[in-house]
Amino acid sequence: MNETLRVLCLSPDRTASGQVVHALGALPGFTIKAGEADYQTGLRELQQVAVDLAIVILTDQPGLGIATIEELHRAAPATNVIALSTEENPEIIIKAMRAGADEFLPLPVQATALLKVCIKVVEVRRSSRPEHTSHGEVWVVHGPKGGVGATMLTANLALALRAAKRGVAAVDFDVYQGDLALFLNVTPEYTLRDLVTNANRIDSLFLQGTLSRHPSGVEVLAAPPLVPGEAILDATQEQAIEILDLLCAMHEVVLVDTPAVLTPAAWAAMTRATRILILSDLTVPAVRAAMRTIEWMRSENLDVDRVLELVLNRHGKLSGEIPPAEVEKTLKLTARTILPLDDAAALTAVNSGAALADARGGRGLGAAVAALVQRAGGAGDAKKGGGLMRLFGGKARKA
Repeated sequence: MNETLRVLCLSPDRTASGQVVHALGALPGFTIKAGEADYQTGLRELQQVAVDLAIVILTDQPGLGIATIEELHRAAPATNVIALSTEENPEIIIKAMRAGADEFLPLPVQATALLKVCIKVVEVRRSSRPEHTSHGEVWVVHGPKGGVGATMLTANLALALRAAKRGVAAVDFDVYQGDLALFLNVTPEYTLRDLVTNANRIDSLFLQGTLSRHPSGVEVLAAPPLVPGEAILDATQEQAIEILDLLCAMHEVVLVDTPAVLTPAAWAAMTRATRILILSDLTVPAVRAAMRTIEWMRSENLDVDRVLELVLNRHGKLSGEIPPAEVEKTLKLTARTILPLDDAAALTAVNSGAALADARGGRGLGAAVAALVQRAGGAGDAKKGGGLMRLFGGKARKA
């Protein structure tokens, strides 16, 4: 989520309003344009300038503040209003709500409570726009064989999207050995496990609370850690689709890292995908795995020609590696991009949790990843069969 909210905090005590404004400014995923005013000045300002959220801080004599809420609700009924007070007296709460407050929160206010209010304001604002469509793009990164660099690509593509000022969520659906959070050097407090075990509570508020925030602004839904003795807990197709649809309502791009073995959640992501970046290196096992996966996708009636894009990794023009042209011929796809071999930069980035562009010597590799930010549209041009098919014994069987 990358949203701008206009907020006005009304209070006769500038110290109290200043503390609330400071807390608003630290909320992840929001740019808060906040002002402070006393009750009367604030009411005059609201008659001239529309705001998304008005916060009224009640004093130990709450009557004037409650009257302000009533006047505010009458003058600007579309503005969301929350009342704050150090007193959690039920009588005061009832009076504030009857006056027109949408929420009542205790002081000192908790950041999580403010975050929930801001998310709700955004959802109400979006639902009031008839032209609003709640679908960002879903980009899936899939390495049909482990170790080809899918998580590295996902992490750095997410950072490249943020550098291009795109709102992005990075989702790790690899419940077997997902390391996306590690690659981005974030320590998640919550993971996919919290969503799966609370499936009946999944909504935009709950989902936002499970996301970890990278300093760049990338929001990360981490894979659950493996716990000895516990069964692997994965999302169902229905849960994965619900999660992706909610994330698409909050972000321009939802980037999904998937395991080599297609789980129900990974397959659900592919059915929702705007782009599927299938990754292979220049070795026979990796190319064979890519070929089998592509044919399986076609057999499952996935619109491969529209969404599939080939990415080749670790091209170093070395003796013994398969030439990219041979891979393209075998897979009947033109590579969208070819990532150069730069093991030193890749290792530095992985071990430090830094972007490739920030690793010594990694600018070339980082630039090649960043080139994928531009949506090129559709799969690469189909090529005639041949190439390594002679090694694979003809048509691959269904994976």
